[in-house]
Amino acid sequence: MQQLIQNNPTENSIKKLEQLLEISNSLVSLSKEQFIENSATFRNNLYRTGYVPVFIDFNRFGLKNSFYYLSSIRSSPVVKEDTIFFGSNSHYIHAVNIHSFQEIWRFRCKKEVMSTPIIDSDFLYVGSFDTYFYSLYSKNGILRWKYKTEDWIYSSPLIYNDKIIFGGMDGNLYCLNKLYGKPLWKIQTTHWIVSSPAFFENTIIIGTRDKRLLSVDIENGTINWQIHLAAAIHASPAIYKYNLYIGDLDGNFYCIRAYDGSIKWKKQVRSAIFSSAAVSEKFVAFGTKKTGIFCLDTTNGKEIWHKKIDSASHASPLMLQNAIITGTDKGDIIVINLYNGEIVWLHKTEDVIRTSPYYYNDMILINGSSLMKIY
Repeated sequence: MQQLIQNNPTENSIKKLEQLLEISNSLVSLSKEQFIENSATFRNNLYRTGYVPVFIDFNRFGLKNSFYYLSSIRSSPVVKEDTIFFGSNSHYIHAVNIHSFQEIWRFRCKKEVMSTPIIDSDFLYVGSFDTYFYSLYSKNGILRWKYKTEDWIYSSPLIYNDKIIFGGMDGNLYCLNKLYGKPLWKIQTTHWIVSSPAFFENTIIIGTRDKRLLSVDIENGTINWQIHLAAAIHASPAIYKYNLYIGDLDGNFYCIRAYDGSIKWKKQVRSAIFSSAAVSEKFVAFGTKKTGIFCLDTTNGKEIWHKKIDSASHASPLMLQNAIITGTDKGDIIVINLYNGEIVWLHKTEDVIRTSPYYYNDMILINGSSLMKIY
């Protein structure tokens, strides 16, 4: 792979390289299998695309079920075998039946759980603001092991083979053995890591508060490439084909080649981007702090539509084949027609919504002041 990349590539050579990569299919599969997971995880897949290739009926939206708790929920829901898993600001990890919306079990941490769990086989993994990273038995919530870090954990974990990887507010990127919780490697940065790792060709890519985007070898923790962006990064990379899409807190949104870190295009949206992007073949969508929700063309960054709203949208949207679903700091859940940017359904809640909606078996779930099924 390295032999294909020139030291000073021309635009023509880059295009030839990208064509070669598509023809040889040597990178990430472009089929729908890219979005089919054995584990339940943040953004619906390990590429963090927030994309599920299904059409939905706009007339079916409405609040179907809700599960209320004592405090806000900043952890996004994930589902495995008809059980919904998420953390809460009330210091619990919850398991709720998706049909009855009755709680199956809860596990108490010492502080908030804002990280989104990942469910792999019969085990749940998640970090907490009590500085511990936990592994629980997903059927009953019994503790399996826990690992101590030096600060809060907001980043949502990624699993690849026997390894589990996540960032910490202590500035470290951790890789643990998923069976026993033993550290395998660690990379130290100079600021928080809020971003969650995304998968690409036996590497993970993650953003940092010290303005860096890192590509790291999963096996040994070696940094393959790193680039400095204009500002701190809170969002998680979304990887589609061989490109990654991410925004920074100066309002720059980037398309970056995942194999070498070179910038393909950049768009300025005049407001901080905390939202992770949702991306498919043609569309990439994300929210901003002050200027609304954007949908851009993946090939060149040109604006397809821009929806102005009267609140920040820090939530990371879910993209389906005909819709964008997201939330706002005003507490609105909104469904937007992907093709023209028109709002087709809106539901007001009593809390800030900064979580990512989750699609499972023709149902859509989202967290705010409660866990809600809206489709």
